[in-house]
Amino acid sequence: MSDSAAQHRDVERKALALGKWANLFMAFAGIATAWASRSDAMLVDGLYSAVNFVSAIAAARIGARVGLPPTRKRPWGHDFDEVLYVTFRSLILIGVLVFAAVVSGSKIWTFFSGGSVPELIFGPIAIYAVVIVLICLGLAFNFHRAYRKTGKRSAILKTEARAALIDGALSLGSGAALLSLPFLKGTVLAPYVPIGDAVIVLILILAIIWQPLSSFRTTLADLAGVSAPSGTHAKVARAARALAREKQFRFHRAAVLQAGRMHWVVVYLDPERPIEARAVDDFRDMLAARLEDTVGPVRVEIVITASDGLSPSSG
Repeated sequence: MSDSAAQHRDVERKALALGKWANLFMAFAGIATAWASRSDAMLVDGLYSAVNFVSAIAAARIGARVGLPPTRKRPWGHDFDEVLYVTFRSLILIGVLVFAAVVSGSKIWTFFSGGSVPELIFGPIAIYAVVIVLICLGLAFNFHRAYRKTGKRSAILKTEARAALIDGALSLGSGAALLSLPFLKGTVLAPYVPIGDAVIVLILILAIIWQPLSSFRTTLADLAGVSAPSGTHAKVARAARALAREKQFRFHRAAVLQAGRMHWVVVYLDPERPIEARAVDDFRDMLAARLEDTVGPVRVEIVITASDGLSPSSG
């Protein structure tokens, strides 16, 4: 591992450690505030932080393994662990939001069915909202700074920075909306103040659920082996074609997959003359060095073949 990679890993580890303990505090604070204020919105906020805490533990372990060389047990390395982490984290967050929607929907149903809905206590909400928003802003800044220091290549840090911002927005929006409910008394909306909490939760869910859904869709494509973005593929193909021209090899094509911060590159070549295996290794190492500067961390494999590796039925 290079000194730069080791330094980036250390920056990532420290940022995730800070986020882990901050989220544990926010989880307890959210659940305690929900109990004291009888607010479903505060419960959702606390559960969101609890997910972030558990995720931070997993992220730290995964981040320490990403980029390690292949082993007998893991012949392809640990690069896809990062993609799995983001995928399952997105699914858990979607599950939390769906649970919150069901709880809030049940409260609204109870209200319109003539059932009793507990009255909110607003004091704990005000204190919680101010403290949590400040913590979330600090975490988002810290994660984003670490993301920039590590070359903007860590999907884990990028995900955590977004999660901190969403958590802060969730706390700010729910806190402000809940504290505004008492001002509705004396208006036409006064009869609906008891379910204001549930309505706010549903609005917040609609506002933020796109983020885990988007992350899930992106990482699902990575796990399915979908080709890397066209811009990345074009850079890899240009570099491989140029190097093949220098070595007087025939370049067929390049296949590029993305696994979190790592790119998997397979280049199909025809030397069109007898060569030693060392020449193939040299080509691989030279191409990997060039691609490190253009697309980021890569694992390169060279396939010596007379064809382009595509089936006749493929486009």
